[in-house]
Amino acid sequence: MELAAPLAPSSDSLLQSHGVAVDDALSSGADSYAIFTADDTASLTAYLAAAAIDVDKVSEVLFVNSPVIGGGQSSGAIPKPGHQVFVIERPIPGVGFFGLEKKQRISRNSISAMEKLGDIIEWDKSYLTSEGTYCLYRADSPATLREHGALAGAPIGKITQVTQSSVPQ
Repeated sequence: MELAAPLAPSSDSLLQSHGVAVDDALSSGADSYAIFTADDTASLTAYLAAAAIDVDKVSEVLFVNSPVIGGGQSSGAIPKPGHQVFVIERPIPGVGFFGLEKKQRISRNSISAMEKLGDIIEWDKSYLTSEGTYCLYRADSPATLREHGALAGAPIGKITQVTQSSVPQ
């Protein structure tokens, strides 16, 4: 989901009482994102209200794509030197509902583009929804991400540099 502000830490008891877990939280000030796992929509809605989290947009993650889906290697646990973390929003209507073969082809296209660009870019993962993707990449610059998108045939909406990230262990 897209948030109006960075996600503030919640108590474990508040999360557990609503059947919610925080999978990822990425922030660049006003441009912030969080990935939650919840028992159901009602549980997530109740948690957001109880935690006073101001949400700009909620999208259900239908599939998590990664280089591994296309036969590639996972990115490392930490970015390479000189890399920054970015969230790329890609407007691809219905992408979360695509069949596995098409998702694998998308993954292979991204891997092929990264091979052409070399060590200046890494793909972590992409959250696929009904309206598009939220892709996590590590790169030396937004220009590299745009070039990657052109080579991979992947549209680019908004690019947000992540200044704070928290992934629960």
